[in-house]
Amino acid sequence: MSSVERSSDKVEERSETGLVYGLGGLLLMAFGGMLWYFNRDGGSLLLFSYICLLGGLGCVGYGANSLWQIRKIQSFAYDCPYCQVTNRLSAEPEADFTCRECHRLIPVQDRQVLPVHRVLCGYCREAHWYSEQRIVILCENCNHEIPITRGDGAVAHSRFAVQDDTRTYELSLTGYTHATEELITCLQQMLALNRNQVKDMLTSLPVVLLTGIPKKKAEMLSAQLSTHGAASDYHAM
Repeated sequence: MSSVERSSDKVEERSETGLVYGLGGLLLMAFGGMLWYFNRDGGSLLLFSYICLLGGLGCVGYGANSLWQIRKIQSFAYDCPYCQVTNRLSAEPEADFTCRECHRLIPVQDRQVLPVHRVLCGYCREAHWYSEQRIVILCENCNHEIPITRGDGAVAHSRFAVQDDTRTYELSLTGYTHATEELITCLQQMLALNRNQVKDMLTSLPVVLLTGIPKKKAEMLSAQLSTHGAASDYHAM
């Protein structure tokens, strides 16, 4: 993560410091002036009034200097490659930094923002973005890895980030470890069958579960069955 501050953050910080010290100093000077007025003839608080006046003057001076420093803050503009919003930093970034609008991590190399590319997960079709810095993407939706390959200096997604597949698929149950309650319930919900029908089906494997379904659904159902100790297979029709 980049340690470079945003220009707006530094301006806000200096402005807040300037106002706090400036207003505080004015109040202290006002208090010191009041003490001096009532003790100007040699009262016991005369010395303390001088201290308040000098302290207030110092605070006002420090606050004014903080506001003056705002003019020296540099601003470097970088457009977010995801949402195109301009981010202004107080220095050139040497590492990735977060976009103020979309909160994505903006990739940086040699103090330049890298372009990003969009890719779809081949398992669940979730959209992801990657830059030349990425080697592999972990899908946030289905937790599958989407490897990124490089060739001849170009960046391209691997075969796991597949293109649209319009074919229909057939899903078959080929085996299972134990006919657990979880597996039976899973098949009941998947096939809209009663308990006895599911048990009968488990005695005659392999068996076709569903036909004419898209690849995405076949993959998701196959993964669901595997979590219950069942083996399945799907292929294009």
